[in-house]
Amino acid sequence: MDPLLADPPRHLFFTGKGGVGKTTLACATAIALADRGRRVLLVSTDPASNLDEMLGLALAATPRPVPGIERLDALNVDPEQAAEDYRQRVLAPYVDTVPATELATMREELSGACTTEIAAFDRFAGLLADDDESAAYDHAVSNTT
Repeated sequence: MDPLLADPPRHLFFTGKGGVGKTTLACATAIALADRGRRVLLVSTDPASNLDEMLGLALAATPRPVPGIERLDALNVDPEQAAEDYRQRVLAPYVDTVPATELATMREELSGACTTEIAAFDRFAGLLADDDESAAYDHAVSNTT
């Protein structure tokens, strides 16, 4: 892990199948960066996230400091809420312009697992793009599906 930590990118993503160690590696990397004096945001977009248990902290949709680890904040993106917010944004321009049956079809087409993953990542990307939220961090570490 030393080569990664010697010159880490600003954004690090840990992804893969369930049970391969994404959460463990994301946590270890985030903690190691914080221990090296970097401000780190650790984010989970995994629907089966156990980041709360790993950190011993009830997480929410906004960053919370991780007790005992200076310079490390963490949050959980709720994929279902992110998906609903995403559907609302996508469908909003059509609410008054298309028939209700067509709108229902569009909503159904946006209800699959792919939409949930896209929406969760969209929320994470939004965090990074928001200068007010991301400027405080040297690194964002993502634990995702």
